[in-house]
Amino acid sequence: MKKTFSVAAVFIFALLFIGSLTGCSNSAEENDRKIVDSQQKIYGDEQPVHIYDYSIPRDIYQQIYDITTTQALATYSVVETIDGRIKYRGPSIGFPIPADMQLTNPLQPAYHSSGSVAIEQSEPNGLFSSKNTNATWVLFVDLESGNVFPMYSEHHVSCWPFVVKEDDKGEWHRADNKPIKFKLVIDTTRKIKITIPKKNESK
Repeated sequence: MKKTFSVAAVFIFALLFIGSLTGCSNSAEENDRKIVDSQQKIYGDEQPVHIYDYSIPRDIYQQIYDITTTQALATYSVVETIDGRIKYRGPSIGFPIPADMQLTNPLQPAYHSSGSVAIEQSEPNGLFSSKNTNATWVLFVDLESGNVFPMYSEHHVSCWPFVVKEDDKGEWHRADNKPIKFKLVIDTTRKIKITIPKKNESK
């Protein structure tokens, strides 16, 4: 009986000890969050984020997005290892697609006492964005038949809108001077208006 009591006492003591450690950990994390929040408030008051009426990078990316989503361009792709050894190369269609892009959203909304949880939304091209992977789908072209075949690669893939060749130093160069079938328009004449929010506006 005494043995049973002593074992139970040790078990309870262990639970209390672990709980105290967890409490300390939570308290330390809470203090860190408060410090970070305080620092961010200072930045928000003294160095508020600027507001732009136009974004050149956004405009360029939207043009690239339009091209890759709506045009089946003739490209040239090279598959190589991380140390630069070529595994395959040849004419391709379009630009490579990360292998972890998804057609459907595997996440589902969840609701609990503290509120709802945010879930992902698809991109305008109908796909859910790649997270982080080297795995890639490349649409290569069979030169004899002209058919397109998908190739899956976990090596590095580079893709150009023109044919490239490698020199004796291992560097890639353009192999022809054929005109590229698309272009990006960069408006350098536009005067971009920059607004610096006042301190009371950043709160």
